[in-house]
Amino acid sequence: MAGYGNRVRAARLGLGVGVVGALVVLLALHPFLVNLYGPFGEHARLGLLAALSVAALVGSAVGLGAAWVARRSVVAVVVLTGGLVALAVVAFPVQVDRHESFVERPNERSSCAGVTFTSYPPGTSDAPSVVYCVGLESPLPEG
Repeated sequence: MAGYGNRVRAARLGLGVGVVGALVVLLALHPFLVNLYGPFGEHARLGLLAALSVAALVGSAVGLGAAWVARRSVVAVVVLTGGLVALAVVAFPVQVDRHESFVERPNERSSCAGVTFTSYPPGTSDAPSVVYCVGLESPLPEG
């Protein structure tokens, strides 16, 4: 009977890790895919559908992997979770610059050691475009 309890605990842990992983992936992909300058352009629904699909696939894979690892070793689950948190911190897009309206005045707040992309909401005529950094960013001095 002890094996059954371990499997249930591992399944619950895998479900939790998978749901959190799916949410992080969805929030990370949304600025890139639902974006006028992104791969889907004006088609925001396609971008959102792609982000949801990728998030569901990644969440399922991470959840199944975490459940499989949890059945074997508690230490390995802690290491896996730490690695996933580190990956999320580095790979999550962070806003580093904002261009207000039609006037081109950059409001750069950070420098980026990684990849940057510009995001502008589709279907709008006057919104700020935002520059995101995927990687490590460092704050710039004021002025």
